[in-house]
Amino acid sequence: MMLGACATAENPAAAPVSTSAPIIEDSAIASEFGMLASLVGTRWYGEPGDADKAQGQPADYSEWNWDLGGSVLVNRHVLADGSYGGVTYVQKNRASGELDYVYITSAGFRTSGSFTLNDDGSWTAYETVTGLNDIIGVRSTGRLTEDGALVSVSEFETRDGWKPGHEFRYEPTIEPMPELVPSLEIE
Repeated sequence: MMLGACATAENPAAAPVSTSAPIIEDSAIASEFGMLASLVGTRWYGEPGDADKAQGQPADYSEWNWDLGGSVLVNRHVLADGSYGGVTYVQKNRASGELDYVYITSAGFRTSGSFTLNDDGSWTAYETVTGLNDIIGVRSTGRLTEDGALVSVSEFETRDGWKPGHEFRYEPTIEPMPELVPSLEIE
C-alpha cells in the first residue's frame, strides 16, 4: 500500500481521485486519521527494495485524497509499467475506534484490515486477503522518515507460514500517475 508529507503541484494529466472539498489538516475529521491525514494531496514515487528489484518488481506510484466529505481517506496506486494497481479506502470504525480499510485491486482480489497508528508516527496493519490461492494475509509497517521519504515493508501470510513481502521507499513526486492497463492475471 501504501504515501507522503509534501503537497504536489497541480498536474492536469493526473485526474484526482476525489473532488470532495478539502479537509483542513487540523480539523476534527482529519485528526481521526492521525499522521495519515498529512498524506492527503500528495503523490509519491516508490522504488522497490533490492530483493524486489532482483525479482523484476516495477516501481510504484501512489497518491492520497479525501472522499465522502472527508470521512474516507483514499489511496490509489499504480505500478510504473501500468500492469497493476489498487485503491484503498480507509474509514474510522465508530464501534471499535480503529481505522478500517478495504483494498480493491485490478487483479481481481481484495483485502480488508485495520491500521494501528503508533506513538512514534509509524503505522502497522494486518489485512485478510480474498481471491488469491497462495496469500491469505498481509502484515505491514510504514513510516515517514526524517528526510521526508515514506518507507513500507510487508510480509505475506501463506498456508505454509509467513514469507517476505515487498519493501518500498517512496519520495514525493509531481510526475503523473501511470495509465493502468492490467493484464488481470493473478499469480
